[in-house]
Amino acid sequence: MSEPVLRARGLRARAGTRDLLTGVDLELRPGEVTAVIGESGSGKTTLGLALQGETRRGVRLAGTVELCGTDLVGLPTAERRAARATAIGYLPQHPAAALNPLRKVGRVLAELARDAEAVPEAVRWAGLDPALLDRYPHQLSGGQQQRAVLALAVLHRPDVLVLDEPATGLDAISTSHAVEALTEVAGRGTAVLLLTHDLGLVRRVADSVVVLHEGRVVERGEHVLTAPAHERTRTLLAAAPQVLPTTGEPAAEGGLRARGLTKVARNGHRLLDGVDLAVPPGRCVAVVGRSGSGKTTLARCLAGLTRPDAGQVLLDGVPLAPDLRRRDRRQRTRVQYVHQDARASFDEFRPVLAQLTRTVRLTRGAGGERARAEVERVLAAVGLDRALAARRPARLSGGQLQRAAVARALLARPAVLVCDEITTGQDPVRRAELLDLLATTLRTTSAGLVLISHDLDAVAAIADEVHVLDAGRCVEHAPTATLLAEPRTPVARRLVDSADLGGRAPEVTRRPCAEERIPSTPG
Repeated sequence: MSEPVLRARGLRARAGTRDLLTGVDLELRPGEVTAVIGESGSGKTTLGLALQGETRRGVRLAGTVELCGTDLVGLPTAERRAARATAIGYLPQHPAAALNPLRKVGRVLAELARDAEAVPEAVRWAGLDPALLDRYPHQLSGGQQQRAVLALAVLHRPDVLVLDEPATGLDAISTSHAVEALTEVAGRGTAVLLLTHDLGLVRRVADSVVVLHEGRVVERGEHVLTAPAHERTRTLLAAAPQVLPTTGEPAAEGGLRARGLTKVARNGHRLLDGVDLAVPPGRCVAVVGRSGSGKTTLARCLAGLTRPDAGQVLLDGVPLAPDLRRRDRRQRTRVQYVHQDARASFDEFRPVLAQLTRTVRLTRGAGGERARAEVERVLAAVGLDRALAARRPARLSGGQLQRAAVARALLARPAVLVCDEITTGQDPVRRAELLDLLATTLRTTSAGLVLISHDLDAVAAIADEVHVLDAGRCVEHAPTATLLAEPRTPVARRLVDSADLGGRAPEVTRRPCAEERIPSTPG
């Protein structure tokens, strides 16, 4: 067995009097993929940073993290960053934060590259379309931003690659490409640490699995997903959603309807091309497709955040202004949008609890004890307690902020909820709870739901109908069970065939075990 390239011993992270990590031991070896799984808030992101000797503000580290014999913990900042500059590649959970909004992606890659071959290799590995190198970050979809940061992470062929939720924002086809890429990079001798909620991805690439719960390692080994010994692991594995049965009941009149929505970018590229959509009261319509297919643009047009160049959005037969600022307060309240980047949708300087309470006050005029009671009820329904919500957004995990964003939207009691990738940061348990909450909301309030998602498990569990977007056009739509069983178009078939529905791993080339891999050669 090869020597670890990175070894942590007794690793602890503390914020004030609260332990975020407690005595974590971990070894990363060349050519092996180690996956860390656990519920939202279990400490995965904290661990990913700590293994680089880094922390969030207000967090203290103790223990040792040896990278090629150098202990990163306690080193001065400049020396620590120099020690890991090319040795560790890092993909953060929120990739947009790692990109310079004023610089084109290709120019940044070219300036950081050590040789001419490095950029094409990194772009190919990350599955990034070379045509996107000439764009600024804001011109990329969430999945495209993810792949751009992946290219940055592998640019220097690091010894260790730390990936925090690498499948976030990726469609099923791109995730399959990521599996092949991880196999390739591990095969050439890189040690890979995968921090993820995506158990399908773990099944396909991991050599060993570590289960984290409340900052402690509760189980580890190759057997974890096939013969779990710990209760927390069994709970995670048991939370896979099932396909929603078709009700057969006729849809109610009214709801949200889009007619001929078209959006053209400044360069003439059609982001949306004549999209129609109907969301009856009490029903969920899912929108799926490749990254960059127009899903978020459609969601923003429905919510009035992006003005379409043509087409119309109606609610209960009444046309809505294309610009949110021209909709009256009641119309703004009745269509609620949950952003793909939940962190960016909160005021970073105010506690989350205060922002949710403000929503109740502004949308319904309720205040005082009545508002606080309702906020706490909805927080409990999404799996957040008051003490957690009393923190500022920076002190919540990505999954916790996603649930807080859903809570904020539900507090407005909308007629239609537009949710953009709300399950990406959720562990299987919290995802199941969130989907149950949304299903109950549809049933009890007759609200409609537009679910923009790459997560076909979530789509199968809650959607009545699925629309498939490709290059801005709706190429197929059908009841959920029908589309997942018998997709008609090539893009729909590829999405379904590439997905890990209900734990059914798609067909992929078997990853060689560590002993079978050919050692990487210099250069």
